[in-house]
Amino acid sequence: MNKKKKILLLLAGGTCILDKQGHILSVANRSDVYPWQKQMPELNILADIETEFICAEDDVIEPKVWQEIARCIDDNFLDYDGFVVVSKIDQLINSALATNFLLQHYHKSVIFTASQISGTSFSDKKTIINKLADKHGGLGLRANLINAIQIVDEPLPETAILFGTRLIPATRAIFDNKGDVNLFSSIDDNYWGKVDFGMNLKSGLEISLQGAEIYRDISTRVLSFEDIPGVAWNFDRSVLEKYQAVLIQVSPYQALELTKQKQLSKWGLPVVLYNYRAVPNVEGAMSLSDCTYNSALLKTMWAIANKKKLPELAKVMQQNIIGEFIK
Repeated sequence: MNKKKKILLLLAGGTCILDKQGHILSVANRSDVYPWQKQMPELNILADIETEFICAEDDVIEPKVWQEIARCIDDNFLDYDGFVVVSKIDQLINSALATNFLLQHYHKSVIFTASQISGTSFSDKKTIINKLADKHGGLGLRANLINAIQIVDEPLPETAILFGTRLIPATRAIFDNKGDVNLFSSIDDNYWGKVDFGMNLKSGLEISLQGAEIYRDISTRVLSFEDIPGVAWNFDRSVLEKYQAVLIQVSPYQALELTKQKQLSKWGLPVVLYNYRAVPNVEGAMSLSDCTYNSALLKTMWAIANKKKLPELAKVMQQNIIGEFIK
């Protein structure tokens, strides 16, 4: 008889489900975990599941939550065959990427998923909840968890997001506003798996042979904004003093104005200029392209927090750390 796989399920928001009476349940504190999980007995048919409470449904998802997710996974590395993380849908990409930068080349799979809604205030979400309940029989999390648990003991190259019918590398994931069930897509149409009468995993996935590199810190102090050509920047020096680095999303077609180039040279902060397609070179700034915006942001947050442990920052930003560069 085959031994059941053992999975650690981490809960960090995004836990909303419908019970049999159509009532919404979520995990607002540790005492909610048992009644919440009892609504999905099929999960324990698929695997032996233990659950770890990371944060409540209404908690803000911020770097300390990502650090706790990574710490919990790493502390339990030897005890489980894989790790599934449930978190808020609006921060799911960033959460998966942050964990990936903290747990690089990890040799057990980590899959992130979520409910289609989050938070414990439902009056403002009544219309969408009714629509989802009528059309899909729930809020998506139950099916997402079933699919994630089915494949999380399979080797994956890096952290992934499973939502709807798609398993997506976190480094490729973007929000898909056109989607109904699938609220995320891959920026280059690269999927690691799709649901088709079960979860089908793509063959030939390249698994890194590098040893795992574990980090504990990720910075909150990165100022990020989009440059609009012709619109001036107005940053008070006291505001900039709160940050360790700046990430600016720029146009691929127009060089940054000279007045702005002079401004950033005076800031005394590491500056990363980002665009998916291309970035015109600017003296004193680092250029980053061929990756998603979320990858650029989380890479900057990770690199700044760990710069004392890393080689020169400009070189690190050009290295393909977790497969974030899209060839």
